Amino acid sequence: MSQSGTFLAIGLTGFNGIVDEIVSLDPPSFNELVETRISLELKTVRLASQRRTAQDLIRIKNALDAFSTKLSTGKDYLEEDLLFHLAIAKASKNSTMISLMLLITPPILTTYERETVCEGDEVFLEIKKHENIYLAIKSQDIELATKMMHKHFYKLSKHIEN
Repeated sequence: MSQSGTFLAIGLTGFNGIVDEIVSLDPPSFNELVETRISLELKTVRLASQRRTAQDLIRIKNALDAFSTKLSTGKDYLEEDLLFHLAIAKASKNSTMISLMLLITPPILTTYERETVCEGDEVFLEIKKHENIYLAIKSQDIELATKMMHKHFYKLSKHIEN
């Protein structure tokens, strides 16, 4: 009979060591989650710029439009923002990165300070940052997409450094 699956070729001592390490892990802090997210986002935007399909562009654009609508009307936009970023992750065609994004998104949503409100010119600038990311992915400009994503996360990066 044919068998399939994953075979772990380590001894019992090694396996117990791995399990002990997993069990003893502390829950990640908000800063750790954000650091992980930024690293993932910079890689997924590069891959999305290379691998995106027409369907991916539609999905990203729809998420961008929903984000823009919520932000410009003063409504809570955090979920739409994360859906925009998840659409980019899906366009990367890397299922591990998509899974990691899905894993870290709920704790970020529950921890994020919702009083971070965009008003006036900030609304326009935030929408413009997202549009620039989308346009760079659409034009398959890997370097520009990475630069725009890095610019998008600049303020958050500075926040967690303090």
